[in-house]
Amino acid sequence: MGVIHRNVAVLRVAEPGVLDEIRAVLPLDAHVIGWISPTEAVLDPQELKPFLDALEARGMGALVRRTGPGGG
Repeated sequence: MGVIHRNVAVLRVAEPGVLDEIRAVLPLDAHVIGWISPTEAVLDPQELKPFLDALEARGMGALVRRTGPGGG
């Protein structure tokens, strides 16, 4: 399989209701480029830091996992 996109950020939550909780405190959809599934969204990588800062300011945290070339 070939590479479709590079330098993207993926938001993954355990259940769709978590997305509703995020939407209640910030404009989630303004950061979303597209949806992979009901619990996974592709975020604009240039907006990742402001998004994470906004989550933290509202008492929500995120586990950030960075991967390099080859997925590792």
